[in-house]
Amino acid sequence: MEEIIENSKGGKQTKIDGKMTEVPPEALLLISSVMGEGSVRYPREENGSPNWYKISCMSNLDHAMRHAAIFLRYRNELGLVPEEVRNSMLQDMREELSHFAARAMMALEQWERDEIEGD
Repeated sequence: MEEIIENSKGGKQTKIDGKMTEVPPEALLLISSVMGEGSVRYPREENGSPNWYKISCMSNLDHAMRHAAIFLRYRNELGLVPEEVRNSMLQDMREELSHFAARAMMALEQWERDEIEGD
């Protein structure tokens, strides 16, 4: 049963773990953008569940790590490129890191779902 807590003004609510206001907002917006793009490219199933529910934690993790590796490759090459290429490369790096974070979140979510459902 969920624990009910009361604040100093007498307001009651369910106790939650964590602190949602501490989640980095810019990163959350970037991840949300990636998820929105994905929902257009890979529409929801007929039952309303997202396509990525059918992708395993490990497969999501593989893709996340690929995005991280591409980000790191760009980072290593950043100082070697002409200035006119740098801004484009920085945008590519932002995109790779955003996709990494989205895939990492999907991996974590799927792991939690599999643990609970026993898959």
